[in-house]
Amino acid sequence: MHSRFDAFREQALGRQLEALIDTPQRYVEYAALSRAEVPAVAAIVHDVRQLFPEVEADASARQFCGAMVAEVMRRHHHEVLRPRGRVPGGYFTYGVVWTPTPQQLDWAQRLEALRGMPAQLAAALRAIPAVDWRRRPDGIDFAAVEHACHLRDLDRIYCQRVARVLAEEMPEIASVDGNEMSLELAYLEQDGSAALDDFVAGRRHLLAALAGAEPAQRGRLCLFGGERRMSLEDLVEDMLQHDRAHLLEVEELTAELRALSV
Repeated sequence: MHSRFDAFREQALGRQLEALIDTPQRYVEYAALSRAEVPAVAAIVHDVRQLFPEVEADASARQFCGAMVAEVMRRHHHEVLRPRGRVPGGYFTYGVVWTPTPQQLDWAQRLEALRGMPAQLAAALRAIPAVDWRRRPDGIDFAAVEHACHLRDLDRIYCQRVARVLAEEMPEIASVDGNEMSLELAYLEQDGSAALDDFVAGRRHLLAALAGAEPAQRGRLCLFGGERRMSLEDLVEDMLQHDRAHLLEVEELTAELRALSV
């Protein structure tokens, strides 16, 4: 899940929602809805309405619910079929429609997906008028320029992580808070187009480092966030899911901006 939800996840409401959303039985419901091409988040609408009435007026809580369902689906190797589908029952207007069956990628396929991200991001961001690149509608965490800057900087951090995993025994890898980075580095004041160009160049550097990893090295471990052991392969999967989360967020941002212009 995106780091922007870390603080919410530690709150009482976040823990209670996670307990509702992340269970084996819920995954069965999510998968069944996905086979019918219905957004998986529809599976929790009834229970959220009944048990958590306060969520109706809490945009952050609703976004957390969507992100939590997405985490479950990605953990089971489902891919995005459509980024936006109508959710029946209220509470969530739109939700992600996932592939009906898991789609597990091998190492080469993951690298290829990472290679395609800069073009996908550029197309998604350039569909937003330049005048709107610094706009952040209510309920949206990142403006377009912030997405470009964040992904540029995260790839630099990923490069450092990969180098440490390949060179050190069980290095401790710290997590980062994307929202704090955005504020500290004043992303809203930066040049979004230049950040996007830098992301393209940085991604090539990251892929070169990963392409040089031998099969035996892909199992090398690190300790992420002080508690979770991850292999290099796990880190690559984490990068891929991070990319996909941002593409979905840009899709949501674009929809909100269009709604404001009507």
